[in-house]
Amino acid sequence: MSITVFPFSESRLGPVTGYRLSSSELTVTVLSLGGIVHQILYRGKDLVCGFDSADAYLNSSCYYGAVIGRCCNRMRSLRIGGTEYALSRNEKGTNQLHGGFTGFDKKIWHAEMDGDRLSLTYLSPDGEEGFPGNLQVRVTYQVTDSALSIRYEAISDRDTAVNLTNHSYFNLDGIGGTVLDHRLFLDADRISVCDDLHIPTGDYLPCEGTPFDFRASKPIGRDIRTPHPQLTPWGGYDNNFLLQKPSPGDFSLAARAEGKEIGMQVWTDRSCVQLYTSNDEHDAPMKNGTRQIRHRAFCLETQEEPNGVNLGGSFLPAGAPYEAATTFRFYPISDQ
Repeated sequence: MSITVFPFSESRLGPVTGYRLSSSELTVTVLSLGGIVHQILYRGKDLVCGFDSADAYLNSSCYYGAVIGRCCNRMRSLRIGGTEYALSRNEKGTNQLHGGFTGFDKKIWHAEMDGDRLSLTYLSPDGEEGFPGNLQVRVTYQVTDSALSIRYEAISDRDTAVNLTNHSYFNLDGIGGTVLDHRLFLDADRISVCDDLHIPTGDYLPCEGTPFDFRASKPIGRDIRTPHPQLTPWGGYDNNFLLQKPSPGDFSLAARAEGKEIGMQVWTDRSCVQLYTSNDEHDAPMKNGTRQIRHRAFCLETQEEPNGVNLGGSFLPAGAPYEAATTFRFYPISDQ
């Protein structure tokens, strides 16, 4: 296992460095900008969407490959105890999406290397995007054999909310084309019900008998056009799935996706995963000039329940550690 350091590109925030983590089977490139997973090379294919320059990432609203924080997904405000915090509202002026106007995806992180591990750290100051507390964050990447592991750690000096994830856009056939024929399994029997602003309400919908039932592997595109109030407004899947955990915090298989030749397992200790199917198009070209067509990729964002802190869930107490872990394991279909 090895890590190679190289200059990725200049940006309006300054120079951005690339870190290439390699094993005999897998090569992953991570950027100091946003902790972005820029490239995953496996069996000759690049499996994640992204851009050729740092400024292209900064100009995009898609969060390609980035660390998302302080809280992924959507919230209108933050309530802890009897105090309500007014968060920045970067989505249509109504709610906060993926951490605000300049979330963790738009920051230059400090890098530290220890053997085959790359750790990126960032200090989010008290009040950033409306969140209380000085929050010290560490995200560690490691490539072992055919797997990429990501570990998240954080600690705050005030009670706050934290819900970190990675926002990689996967196409297991290589970027270009759609993922509608990819087969997907999700170990989930419920989804979060969202309001008309796409914010979870605290209600749940059983997956059985709906387009959201992936408990038996099926093509992503099979039911994607089925009329449904939790599917149709978003133009495809953009839903939080509640995983069937043996017990809370267990590190277990959450999802399995398969393209024509390459498959991927997602293992996590989180209770939920967001399935997003790239439901829009954009003009800016991706790597190597590839178009950003609709359904070009899928995201499996491991997380705690979105907006959960406002729905009776837990917050992060001052001085308490936040820890989370996710592993993406790749394999050739012929081996399964």
